Amino acid sequence: MGLLSKIAILLGVGTITYVIRWHYIGRLYRSKRTFSSQELVVITGASSGIGLAVVKDLVRRGCHLVLGCRNEAAGQIVCDQLRKQFGSEVLVDVYFVDLGSLKSIVSFVDKVGLLGKPVYALVNNAGIFYAPPALTADQIEQTFEINYLGHYLLTILLLPKLKQHPNRSRIVNVVSKAQICVERFPDTELHQLYDDSPQNRFRAYQYSKFCLVLFAHKLSSILANSNVTVHCVDPGNVETAIYRHFPQLNNKVLYYLQKPIRLLAVKTPREGAQSILYAILSGAIPPFYVSNHHSSESEKSEVNPRIYNPILGDTLWTLSRQMCRVHLLEMN
Repeated sequence: MGLLSKIAILLGVGTITYVIRWHYIGRLYRSKRTFSSQELVVITGASSGIGLAVVKDLVRRGCHLVLGCRNEAAGQIVCDQLRKQFGSEVLVDVYFVDLGSLKSIVSFVDKVGLLGKPVYALVNNAGIFYAPPALTADQIEQTFEINYLGHYLLTILLLPKLKQHPNRSRIVNVVSKAQICVERFPDTELHQLYDDSPQNRFRAYQYSKFCLVLFAHKLSSILANSNVTVHCVDPGNVETAIYRHFPQLNNKVLYYLQKPIRLLAVKTPREGAQSILYAILSGAIPPFYVSNHHSSESEKSEVNPRIYNPILGDTLWTLSRQMCRVHLLEMN
């Protein structure tokens, strides 16, 4: 086979790969928006993965970024790298927050409050997947608290700061299509230490993301006449450390064997961040549920229909406030 034939084959394979990735992955979100007033953006899970990709994009747009990190040292390394790359004048603060501790969340919000600025966007990004069942310091199952309840409390406590923004502010929840599988609510077994099994680990993750979307929809209806909009973003399958507990992906041999599939159908963190950036940066108000910034899919085809049941929304609202009652004041 001649050199030209080999080049043609490589070009053909490259084109096919590009077309397949275009179909599954989509394209980058293009926005020239900058923030001359150094709007405050708060993001959890910001030291790696999708959160870090969002931070790297926003920092060059002039935002004042608050990185909520459980590993504060890793967050500080990110902060130092950003200042080295974009200049020491960039506004980036790193604060410790453990979403498995309601007390830690209250402390984090207090630090954000000391900045004396309204919040333009809150990005509830941090999460865990397929983690073994364990109780947090609050004696709540960790997947439920880290993926949902912690972000519930963070959102409610930061709501006054979001309402203070002179223009429209946004709450962006990073969710998963796994929410569509939930049929039982409330499933209080998953609020506490459940029996460990692969099925139950999947259920815990699905349920936590369902609760986050259900809460978002309820909150959206409450804030309908305010300057705050609420959105859920499903970034799709993204190659990040969230899969560290998943046997099929933390096994080096299996991981290597799956490389061709991942190359075609799994997003990089930068690609996974695009719909989140759209929800933050779009000049128009984004839809409630976003899977692709260029998608024409109907929201209701991607959201569990139980999300729209007001009784379930009221039930979750009451349950969540009860679980966080020690740390909550009445909403303003």
